[in-house]
Amino acid sequence: MKRRSTKQRETVYMALMSLYHPTAEEVYEKLRAECPSIGRATVFRNLSVLAEEGRAVKLFFPDEVARYDGNVDGHYHFVCRRCDAIIDLPATQKLPLPVSDAFTVEQQEINFYGLCRECHRKIEQ
Repeated sequence: MKRRSTKQRETVYMALMSLYHPTAEEVYEKLRAECPSIGRATVFRNLSVLAEEGRAVKLFFPDEVARYDGNVDGHYHFVCRRCDAIIDLPATQKLPLPVSDAFTVEQQEINFYGLCRECHRKIEQ
């Protein structure tokens, strides 16, 4: 469902696009520095609307608060277990899913976990 665009939503969207897999709180902190009058609820609500509209993706990682991704093109994520970095990986292909009347696939999320190059180097030294 596409809602009427608002100036606040576009401001939240632009902040999201300038950050890399931020939490809602990180988006709020960035905007608050630029616009002290913006409310936390406004930012959180507009991030939810952006995700509903398909202009952002809400990401869930184990033991983490939700994060948002402004890159809605199909891709995967690599999460470093040591430094918590989240790195975009190209999706080489979409997985075929059986289609039935019982469900509709709205989002596919594939995450890989391990050590990023920098953390791997630190361990090897």
